Amino acid sequence: MLNDSNLVPYPYGNEVVVRVGGKEHKDWLSYDIDSDFLIPADAFSFVTNVSQNQALLADYSSLQCEVLINQQLVMTGIIGHQNEAIDKNNHSIAFNGRDLAGLLVDCSVAQINVKGMNVLSAAQKIVKPWPQIKNVVLKAEKNPVLDKIDIEPGETAWQALSKIAYKAGLHVWLEPDGTLVVGGADYASQPVASLCHSKNDNRRNIQSIEIEYSTENRYSEVTFLGQSHTRYANSSKHDLKWVYKDETMTLYKPKTVVIGDAENLEQLKVQAKKMLSDWRLEGFTLTVNVADHKTQSGVLWKPGQRVHVIDEDQQIDAIFFIMGRRFSLSRSGGTMTELRLKEDGIWTPDAYVKKSAAARSRKGKRKGVTNRQVNQLKR
Repeated sequence: MLNDSNLVPYPYGNEVVVRVGGKEHKDWLSYDIDSDFLIPADAFSFVTNVSQNQALLADYSSLQCEVLINQQLVMTGIIGHQNEAIDKNNHSIAFNGRDLAGLLVDCSVAQINVKGMNVLSAAQKIVKPWPQIKNVVLKAEKNPVLDKIDIEPGETAWQALSKIAYKAGLHVWLEPDGTLVVGGADYASQPVASLCHSKNDNRRNIQSIEIEYSTENRYSEVTFLGQSHTRYANSSKHDLKWVYKDETMTLYKPKTVVIGDAENLEQLKVQAKKMLSDWRLEGFTLTVNVADHKTQSGVLWKPGQRVHVIDEDQQIDAIFFIMGRRFSLSRSGGTMTELRLKEDGIWTPDAYVKKSAAARSRKGKRKGVTNRQVNQLKR
């Protein structure tokens, strides 16, 4: 099969380049390029041979770099570690690092006041000390004004960003070019590919598939409590309350959660829904391994895409959301991509309310957590 865009036999023909210190490096022995919405800082590692006649190699640690595949930028980061190994037969160099989010994960933020600012302005204020973060954008329908948010001394910039995003039911991540995004998934995008896993179907293009279920953070009933500003004088009482019942949870697992910075019942529900969606995400993961780093149409895999997965043996036929992907090259595995898939329409449901609701209502087989209808929860 050919990739019509460059007439290179599918699934080969990828050029993986690292630009650092004014030079380009390629021809790798191995590499690992990981990106995931749920991991604060994306990571990369590369290993290559060096000519025995090579002069003294530069120290690239702490330098900013760019990772490109087929001339498309997939990560902007900082090299955090470099290792050079030399013996009588070989001379190799290995380096690894993280995207620019690593700076925000490691560094403490100044104690600042964001009260009265909208979410986007607050995020811009938090990252202002880092010139590497050149752009901050909002990907959501609303940009609410923030009230009380406690940013404690010693907290990292990433913790502060996560707080303001969580308050609006949103998430924070970095795009490949280093743009900081506060927002959520747009579930209106069309699936970029169909992946098939079957013993007999000639459409098969999945190397391996893994299905994981978990009920560790799923509950039959969750009571959310909060305290409005009118009750701050009496900190022992909560005048805000919202109860969520999961009728598909067969175990009796009640839980009470206190949300300390909700101004009103609507704000309590926004944060509660974000917490519930995060818990539900943990309940189901579909991990798929495919050859190459791109779809058959030549599109590089990336988090945020949607993909149609078919596995007749496991009775899977549904659209899933790509939460994370890992590009890898190794002697044993060759050129591979790992896709970590989650139930469609669940993550950040308040970013684009109607689009996420439409995605959740779309029919499919084994598309997420097991939907066990329970007539009555036993107590």
